[in-house]
Amino acid sequence: MALPASSIGDAAAFPPPDGTVALNLGAAAALLLAVSVAVAFDWVALKGVIVVGFLSVALAYLVLPILQIMRREAPARFGGWRPSRLLAVGIVYASVALLLAPIWAIWGGKIVSTVPDVAREVPVHVSRFASQVRASEAWHEQFAFELETRAFLRKATHNVSERVQEEVAEVGAEVMRARLVLPWLAGVPVLALLLVGQWPAFHRSAARALPTAHLKWRTDQFLRNVNMVLAAYTRAQALSALIVGVICGVGFALMKLPNAAMFGIVAGLLETIPIAGPLAVAISATSVASSSQVLLVLVFLGGLRVLQDYVIYPRLIRRAMHLHPVPVVLAIWLGAGFGGVVGVCLAVPTVGVLQVAWRHYREYLAVERIVREHGVWPTDA
Repeated sequence: MALPASSIGDAAAFPPPDGTVALNLGAAAALLLAVSVAVAFDWVALKGVIVVGFLSVALAYLVLPILQIMRREAPARFGGWRPSRLLAVGIVYASVALLLAPIWAIWGGKIVSTVPDVAREVPVHVSRFASQVRASEAWHEQFAFELETRAFLRKATHNVSERVQEEVAEVGAEVMRARLVLPWLAGVPVLALLLVGQWPAFHRSAARALPTAHLKWRTDQFLRNVNMVLAAYTRAQALSALIVGVICGVGFALMKLPNAAMFGIVAGLLETIPIAGPLAVAISATSVASSSQVLLVLVFLGGLRVLQDYVIYPRLIRRAMHLHPVPVVLAIWLGAGFGGVVGVCLAVPTVGVLQVAWRHYREYLAVERIVREHGVWPTDA
């Protein structure tokens, strides 16, 4: 089964180097130790471990298309020489650093000095946003509705307002706690580098460790399919962020908000952070809107969330991962209920991996039943 250009695995083309099994076992042991320590001592730390792992996988899949192009084109341009996977990732990192260097030289000092202030002022921003939401409850009073209609609108608007305020308060509190794990994000590029470099070796060593030819082949196919599912998920997430960024940029421009293009870019980037990202966009946009624009901004962003969460995103996932929109929406709800932001991040890829695992398990049982009925068992390769 051929793999797409944006998937990590190509195990057959990259035999494992000496010491690969020991290195893989060491990495797995380190990850298990980190998770165990996080579970034992701090729930916030556990979320930090999960978020760093999630972002590392996402970065690995974003880097891979460029890596594949480099490794495919290099032999023709450099007399047959092709960079290793680790070297290619290093070149990508260096290129991005060179592109960002002028921006950092201009804005770096301001960003470093501003971020702590922004973090400390999260409760202030949350409180101001809640006040704006409460003030918008009176939108219907300017219309001549009947008493029953007015009472219904007042109650419905108040219920929605309270729910939004509760969500914003919860996310604000989670953001304040998440500040403790921000330094861990420095490890994301390193982990992504290790994932890209070691996945093929892990793939082959995992398959070779199993006793029978059937299990070896099944494990190989399972890891390939998981790889393809995660690659498809990353592509869907990137496309989703692009769509939201464009819609927000155009919408904010039509509403004549200041720095509409910048807010559109920020909205696209923050779309990768479920729940917290969209709420952060709402808080930021309403903070620069005039009092007459606040309600319009809230309605626009609320409508975009309904469109994105229940129409656009499920369809993207369905096309990329072949998942029906209903289980996608249910998975997101369950993830939000049990794990908040982290739960939403992991919901869809978890469903995709479980779907692959269930399919391979059923196929494995079917093959084993056929082999058993014929009295022949797979032998070691």
